[in-house]
Amino acid sequence: MPSVWYWLLVVGVILLIPTAYAGKIGAPWVPTRKRAIMKALQELEIGKGSTVVDLGAGDGKVLVAAVSNGATAIGFELSPIMWVIATLRTLGRAQVIWGNFYKKPLPANTTAVFVFLLPETMPRLKKYLKEQSMPTLKYVMSYAFPFKDIVPVKVIKEPKCAAIYVYDPRAVQSS
Repeated sequence: MPSVWYWLLVVGVILLIPTAYAGKIGAPWVPTRKRAIMKALQELEIGKGSTVVDLGAGDGKVLVAAVSNGATAIGFELSPIMWVIATLRTLGRAQVIWGNFYKKPLPANTTAVFVFLLPETMPRLKKYLKEQSMPTLKYVMSYAFPFKDIVPVKVIKEPKCAAIYVYDPRAVQSS
């Protein structure tokens, strides 16, 4: 009969497989700076009446910031470990969906999409966003890594934080 440690190891490995896959298709988890998120939400006037969607929600920091600014927040997270953390962190104030966002439609009432994905995943993200129907989408925000072939309408910078590149969704969806 295997020991408790054996079963804990097996469960740990099972949980790490989708976490590793999430890192491969999007990005490994790296914290996003709250100051940068709050500045972007304020400068773009994203608050009450807005719906923010975070693709790769990680620990839920963007979701918490959006909700504290009065917006509705929805996050997608593939890693079960990070999904649990984001779900606990948001405590029911935001919806955290476990699964691969590339295989799910985004809400039609989305106002802003936030991503923190690796540069090599940005072309796939652009293709995915082209396929979505979001008539109220105003902004696509990318933390740290810009789209290589699209000029941002705004670059938001905070000291000791990566930049947030803000894009007109029409430019993202038509390029």
